[in-house]
Amino acid sequence: MKSKIVAKNEEKILEEIITVEEKNKETIAKKENLYILSLIFISAFIVLSIHWIYASTGNVTLEQLIFHLMVPIKGTNVGMIWDYIYWTFSRIFIIIAVVGIIIFFIENKSKIGKNKIKKALYLFSKVILLVSFITVLCVMNVFSFAKNQIIASSLIEKEYIDPLSVNITFPDKKQNLIYIYLESMENTFSSKENGGLYQEDKMPELTQIAKNNINFSNTEKLGGAFDLKGTHWTIAAMVSQTSGVPLKISIGENDYGNHSTFLPGAYTLGEVLEANGYNNYLLLGSDSEFGGRKSYFESHGNYNIWDYCSAIEENRMTEEDKVWWGYSDNDLFKYAKEQLEEITKSEEPFNFTILTVDTHFTDGYFCEKCENHFEDQYSNVIRCSSKQVSEFVSWIKDQPFYENTTIIISGDHLTMQAEIEDLATQINYGERTVYNAFINSKAEPISTKSRQFFTMDMYPTTLAALGAQIEGNRLGLGTNLFSDEQTLIEKYGLEYSRSELEKKSSFYNRKILYNK
Repeated sequence: MKSKIVAKNEEKILEEIITVEEKNKETIAKKENLYILSLIFISAFIVLSIHWIYASTGNVTLEQLIFHLMVPIKGTNVGMIWDYIYWTFSRIFIIIAVVGIIIFFIENKSKIGKNKIKKALYLFSKVILLVSFITVLCVMNVFSFAKNQIIASSLIEKEYIDPLSVNITFPDKKQNLIYIYLESMENTFSSKENGGLYQEDKMPELTQIAKNNINFSNTEKLGGAFDLKGTHWTIAAMVSQTSGVPLKISIGENDYGNHSTFLPGAYTLGEVLEANGYNNYLLLGSDSEFGGRKSYFESHGNYNIWDYCSAIEENRMTEEDKVWWGYSDNDLFKYAKEQLEEITKSEEPFNFTILTVDTHFTDGYFCEKCENHFEDQYSNVIRCSSKQVSEFVSWIKDQPFYENTTIIISGDHLTMQAEIEDLATQINYGERTVYNAFINSKAEPISTKSRQFFTMDMYPTTLAALGAQIEGNRLGLGTNLFSDEQTLIEKYGLEYSRSELEKKSSFYNRKILYNK
């Protein structure tokens, strides 16, 4: 009797042990499955995100991505964010679902080599994660960025001319300035005949404006300025063209979104003009806080800023009217005319700066004025922008203030539209240049052709176009292109200049970034 009870107890204990072991195995299996799915999710997220970035933006740089993580994201194009979320996570869901089905089949259907298959899948997920990290390191040029954060260059310290130490003399009758930044406008869009990439010119009006006025070119045809990593996105481009320095990324304490600390050591175009009695204005169809633009222009020249937010405050539009990044360039030029008619009532000289947005990647904004002249939307938006700028310039020429006004049209940087990047591989990347045209300049250039220069050279060149005399013809790292003074590229060569300017500069960090 006793032995039967003992036997039953032992059998029960054995069953409990087996049950516990099975539960433990199930728990371990669930953890392994979750671990595998987590690794696959992370890997897919990394690879698909990188793919979306480059498929959508082409030549985006790590510097640009880091910068936008350091500044307010307020004002970002919501449509672009949703496009990224939908494109990326819909594919991640499919990948996770497929892997989940495979795991379910292994757990419930597979009888042969179950453990071996699970181990292989486990190893595969680790390999995929490793490959995804290697992809990021290579595609984003992380090693190059890290090297440039460590290896220092003395070029900036050697060549930087502090604008505060330079004697800048304006004529008694000061010339007004209308400066038009054209989003992503490069000379590639012109025809092969004129120095571009295409059989048919995609910006015929802008090409004609450049040919009929002053265009500083790197060739004997239509050409322009080279850019580098610190000038390759909008706020970096605007900084370079108004301060004569690139926007360098230092992994430190600087807050680019803070009013008092956005390059406090720079002395810019806006500040020079303000010191000489100019009123500064900035008009843009997006939120000026995006990318720290508001902080930069308010702290360097006390600009009066009209943007998407102020348009709502002034009842020009409602939040429901928002398109693209805010409002279209068609409305931008309407507002520009209204603002110019108002500010020209004053006798004080003015600097009226405009930033377009319709030609931003991805594909641009096809507004009510655009026509289907080309097969792809982006080309049609480029053509539309060219036409609108030409119409705006014609309107300015009909105004009484035009006689005393210089118009400068400049691309901000090279386009990031992926298809254009792919096509541009037909030519050397280094030959792509940013568009420029000077209308009604008070200075006459010594030579406009075969000039090798960066967008930073626009700073002193803009002042010279207003009739200002610049001691030494250099400000910041920029050179007055109306003079015969050598630019950095003409002095050192393009590749060397780019390479050195992308390296760490203790002088830049101390003098310009932190103003110590």
